[in-house]
Amino acid sequence: MDSPAETAVQPAPATGARGRARLLKICVAVAALLLVVPWAGTRGWRWYRTKQFRELCTAAHEVEDWHSQRDAAKRWAAWDPKAGRAWWYAAEAAQELDDLDDLALCLGNVPPNDPKVLFALVEKANLEWTVLNRPVEALETSRQAVARDPRVVEIQSRLISFYAMNLQRAPMLQAIRAAIDAGSEPRESYAYLLLADLLSFTNGTDLNSRWLAAAPDELRFKIGLAVHTSMGIAQTAESAGSEEANELDRQAMQQIKWFLDSAPHDAVLLTYVMYRTYQAGDVDRMGELLKQVDETSIDDHMIWVYRTWYHVAHDEFPQAEEAVREALRLHPLSPLAHHEFANLLRKRQRPAEEVEERQKLAAAGRELRTTLLRLQSALDVSPELVDSIAQYAERCDDPQVAHAVRTRLELRQSESQPSGSHPTGPQP
Repeated sequence: MDSPAETAVQPAPATGARGRARLLKICVAVAALLLVVPWAGTRGWRWYRTKQFRELCTAAHEVEDWHSQRDAAKRWAAWDPKAGRAWWYAAEAAQELDDLDDLALCLGNVPPNDPKVLFALVEKANLEWTVLNRPVEALETSRQAVARDPRVVEIQSRLISFYAMNLQRAPMLQAIRAAIDAGSEPRESYAYLLLADLLSFTNGTDLNSRWLAAAPDELRFKIGLAVHTSMGIAQTAESAGSEEANELDRQAMQQIKWFLDSAPHDAVLLTYVMYRTYQAGDVDRMGELLKQVDETSIDDHMIWVYRTWYHVAHDEFPQAEEAVREALRLHPLSPLAHHEFANLLRKRQRPAEEVEERQKLAAAGRELRTTLLRLQSALDVSPELVDSIAQYAERCDDPQVAHAVRTRLELRQSESQPSGSHPTGPQP
């Protein structure tokens, strides 16, 4: 039998366990409180500071004190760079103060999660392309905008025109087809598609000079300016036929060759020199140039057109056919590719109807190109000309372009109909 003393002592362990459990709960609660209080305090402080900054910006806005508004907004943004509203207040003030550099800076800092970030990118790009003349930055901003939403026709137009004026054929065609896929191709795209075999623009020299002034070390602008200048001199020499003009042409080509020595794989330089070599009928020189082609220039369809010509000249017909089919895969609308294909079929003594069909395609493409070159601007494409381009695309087995052009024509027709009669269809 247990002693009374022992019986009295026995409950103590159970009481101690319950005490320790209560103590543990208290410790956990205190720890949680210690975590919550700073968190709540931080949130409260952020809310309070945000409210202060917003009130300062609103007060300055109401009295049109743009300097104070910008100062408050910039302090807000420095405190919280992810505050989209702060950057919009700062952007508005910069615009009112006609500080376009700061406006572009503010628009570029609008955070990615802001509901109007796409609008900010578009406006920033437009500033950089125009009054600020920052082509390198403009290109990057435009790419960001298109990556966010490829349906922005305005920026698609900027990108496509830039590549065209800079003579970057493959990026231009890729940008056009990406815009077509998104239903946002600008109307000048169709002109560029037909002019792609030999890009040449009357304002190309001026634009590349302007871009080069903004970015003197940018090779793309140096090459664009050199090639545009050489093309202009060559046209003058061809029409004038004087010794002086011919000498200027030789000097221009010397500069092109110097650039090519510095950038032997550049697609713009290579295809221009190849074009001049093709004109001169210099097969051996073409072979030397084709050896300089690497992976950076194989997406240019004209590389494959000239490769076709080279192989046909050596009666290497299988290689020539492989090359011309690659050219037409990259750009089914190429008149020169169809011309070289017709020449290949003739040499291989294929049926006359096959040769004739390719000749007709080449002739139709050349005619469209001639018509487009007579226009004052690539924007001056009439509905009738657009219809001709659609027919040509269908004959060239280019359903993507044919469908896009037909859709645009249908949209124009629907817009010209009286109110109340609007056929449905996808909008480009």
